[in-house]
Amino acid sequence: MHPEPNVTEMSKVLYLKICISSLRLFLLQILYKYDKVVQMSMDHFDNPTRQAIVLALKKKGNLSVDELSKEVKITPMGVRQHLLVLERNGMVEYITRKQGIGRPGFLYRLTSATDAFFPKTYEQFSLDLLREIERADGRSKIEELLKARKDHILAERLKTFTGKDSLAGRVSALVDMMHEAGGITELEEDETHYKVRQFNCPLSKIASQYKEVCTYDTELFQTLLGVDITLQESIADGARSCSYLIPKE
Repeated sequence: MHPEPNVTEMSKVLYLKICISSLRLFLLQILYKYDKVVQMSMDHFDNPTRQAIVLALKKKGNLSVDELSKEVKITPMGVRQHLLVLERNGMVEYITRKQGIGRPGFLYRLTSATDAFFPKTYEQFSLDLLREIERADGRSKIEELLKARKDHILAERLKTFTGKDSLAGRVSALVDMMHEAGGITELEEDETHYKVRQFNCPLSKIASQYKEVCTYDTELFQTLLGVDITLQESIADGARSCSYLIPKE
């Protein structure tokens, strides 16, 4: 073991820089592990239909029984039974929707209790460390750290993507990569573009303070795909999803 630095024998500035360097390395490891988090909490659901209902509400927002029936492909009566269980467990609540003459309708939505089912590991701790690094070494050090994270992921993933001959194959690999990192993702396409939507960014809280996270993630995806892409909206800015527009070749 290395002897602990004697603060009385070195300048406080030098000692602080040693501490910050150690924290920077530790934080880089944490941020890298962030991308490995999977949705293990979702496995705690004892019923796949209730899991599907929770995922539908996460993606679509407030939904009626009839709308949920179409999403999960069971009868409205079946949806109501599952909603009763979820409501009893504190995962779902309903709000009233006015709809002209007659009885009011109801919309169902997730409660804050379901936040635990979507990856948020290390979030506040990582954010606190980033702030300390910025306070000690400036904003440029944050960019340096996030770029190192991007380069680390790129080095690990590039071989997988370069083995894909088509853009469609690389886009599919990107969706798989997001899913492995704990993302709830959805792929859409038309004649000219693919659109990848991620509904739960594990780094959204950090990205709300440090937009460089979104910048470097977009650069990472561009390099892996081999085309320029556009981040149209992000959870960090208050959107329901992080949406990436990818032009077809």
